[in-house]
Amino acid sequence: MPNLLTPDLRPSITVGFLLSTEGTYRRMGRSALLGLQDALAEINADARRNVKLEAICVDPQGDPARYSTGIAQLLGAGVRHIFGTTLSASRKEIIPDLDQHGALLWYSSPYEGYESSENVLYLGGCPNQTLLPLLRYALGQFGRRAFLLGSNYVWGWESNRIAREVLEANGAEVLGEKYWHLGATGFDTLIEGLIQDPPAFVLNNLVGESSYAFLQQLDRACARQGLRLPVLSCNLTEAELDGVGPIQALRLLSCGPFFETLNPAFCEGQQSHGPRTCSHYYTSAYTALRVFADALHASDDASPKAICEHLYGHPVASVLGTVSLSARNHHSALASHIAELREGRFHVVQSAPQPIAADPYLTVTDVHADVVDRHATPAPRLRIVK
Repeated sequence: MPNLLTPDLRPSITVGFLLSTEGTYRRMGRSALLGLQDALAEINADARRNVKLEAICVDPQGDPARYSTGIAQLLGAGVRHIFGTTLSASRKEIIPDLDQHGALLWYSSPYEGYESSENVLYLGGCPNQTLLPLLRYALGQFGRRAFLLGSNYVWGWESNRIAREVLEANGAEVLGEKYWHLGATGFDTLIEGLIQDPPAFVLNNLVGESSYAFLQQLDRACARQGLRLPVLSCNLTEAELDGVGPIQALRLLSCGPFFETLNPAFCEGQQSHGPRTCSHYYTSAYTALRVFADALHASDDASPKAICEHLYGHPVASVLGTVSLSARNHHSALASHIAELREGRFHVVQSAPQPIAADPYLTVTDVHADVVDRHATPAPRLRIVK
């Protein structure tokens, strides 16, 4: 450990943290920021490293327009490695700026796929690593009648489009598909319909406060009717459970690369930084900065090109497992775990036997579930959201 009485004379590299800690999805952003801050402290405390890291933190406060000014601030300060953004809309907003300045975004949130930018490293999971395993599990455990809902932006629409195609390819029926503005909290009409004609499961692609309000309202309605309704999500984590509150009647399932019950020793160790909830927003952001620091130490070159070239050939061990960056699509193979909320904690009910290689465009993934009879994939057609 460095001697705190003497100055740290190592050269420094400045990175950027671009995350919203206010607004409707603040819990996700706060969890990721804590992961970055804790990784930064650990990296700089390691005297064996030949450089130290300094961070410029920019908080857009959930305002889409502030991501443009935030990225301009970071790039203007000479930052070329940016960690963050939570929503896909925010990521897409800054990709042209990254491209024009030769900068790299380390994106560690789950997303809807169908993107591959040389200026983004995707470390949070795409649909074949999260959504498809969760749907396969649901078809086998709960049945073939699904209801889809989401927030009204690319995450909700694309995730539900993929889900509909997977479900219909497996002979399942989509009873309905609905969208709400970010931050919307009124779901009375929807919930009345779900109670009157319950699906086998609900796929919840709402984000932040909308998701929490929906779960609270649906849980109360199901409790009154004596229903146990499964609700699936790929973006609900331990970091948000205080927003959801106690759940009595719903079965909440989530899929991701990490849950606290998988590695209690790591989670306990992180409490040395202060009280921590080690969601996969926390661990993925934490891992991203650690992976960058390891690549920087090994290559002694902070340029995005050099960092990427090193990672293509050098997988990195992490709390998420081995991070193995693909030169073809800038995604990493990831562990995939399905967990169900029980007594306030997510308990893993199924894990993939090995890390799943990312297939962001679903070009090689079989969308059929092994647990049901195969049906012919429907021909492409326009669809009406109803």
